[in-house]
Amino acid sequence: MKDLLADASAKVDEATSLLRELVEMESPSRDELLLDRIVDRAVQELERRGATVERSPAPGYGSNLLARFPSHNPSTQDQDPLLIMAHLDTVHDAGTLSHFPFELRDGFAFGPGAYDMKVGLVIALMALDVVRDTGGGWPHPLTFLVTCDEEIGAPSSRAIIEREARGARGCLVLEPCVPGGAVKTRRKGTGTFVLEVIGLPAHAGIEPEAGASAVHELARQMVRLLDFAAPELGTTLNVGVISGGTRTNVVAASATAKVDLRFFSDVEARRVDAAMRALTPFNPRCTLRVSGGADRGALERTDASAEMFATAKSIAARFGTTLMEGSTGGASDGNIVSAVGCPTLDGLGADGGGAHTLEERVRLDDLPFRIALIAGLIAEPWSSRRGPTPENSG
Repeated sequence: MKDLLADASAKVDEATSLLRELVEMESPSRDELLLDRIVDRAVQELERRGATVERSPAPGYGSNLLARFPSHNPSTQDQDPLLIMAHLDTVHDAGTLSHFPFELRDGFAFGPGAYDMKVGLVIALMALDVVRDTGGGWPHPLTFLVTCDEEIGAPSSRAIIEREARGARGCLVLEPCVPGGAVKTRRKGTGTFVLEVIGLPAHAGIEPEAGASAVHELARQMVRLLDFAAPELGTTLNVGVISGGTRTNVVAASATAKVDLRFFSDVEARRVDAAMRALTPFNPRCTLRVSGGADRGALERTDASAEMFATAKSIAARFGTTLMEGSTGGASDGNIVSAVGCPTLDGLGADGGGAHTLEERVRLDDLPFRIALIAGLIAEPWSSRRGPTPENSG
């Protein structure tokens, strides 16, 4: 294992060079032309390492990639693969490089999308090289899934993710680690509700009693629905966008609120969903309509994922590093994988910070450890650790 870390250290310059190249190929979500360009580059890197690559065009989004690597052990060729996931889309608009260029400074690599999460793909590619160059190889098939739409909820890749996750023995997600280095064994699930209120318009001065204000009703409903939160369980609701009414002298005929939901347990998601759909108007002359709901289930810590973390921790210890586990309120494609019963270890990417900002940065001195850790996990002879789809998955 120490050889893995030494070999990983020797890959840092190559990793940094490839990271620069990928960052300087801007790839904002929904920019099909730019995303296809960077996907072309990813295909080259994957095929150069011996993968058979299947490209799935996603009109309006770009393309998703499935790269399959056969096992180096002929007796395990037909086993379920280990799934490794990354995404190439970013939240940064085209042209961001003009005022936030790739830069090496103070021990960090800065640039749009560097941290979230182009470095994740770079780490995985370098880890493949390290495993190959140490004379070992992977003891089971590998599937790399590289998507083009993670930052916008995986509209084109979700079905692919679910299909591949159902057939995998486990999944490694190369999203950034928790700041400070911990991997992610829990992620909150996410959802969005739309609460629409239909009222009755009237002149606010001449006959306000003839109307039923949708805005007034919505205000009362917002106080009520915030009571559905359970912060002690990690369940939060945020009314992020409200709209309604037409003029100050008109009793509002309609009003709408968009509500963000976050939860660590899919049982909690169902509780909130039931409460939202059971809302009744304070003013009986108003009508309520509730739509939306949970769209990504929680990535919950299971016995199987805890076993994966224990293996990762053991590998890290051989490099002299104490690997910790943590959680986050943000969702990733790892949530989708976990929801279909595939053991998932997330946050295996590089340490750094500034996700989704003009301060995105990757800690360069963390790269050897991350490359070696993924190499160790790829070389691990994983048994089949799948369980049934979680009972509380959404």
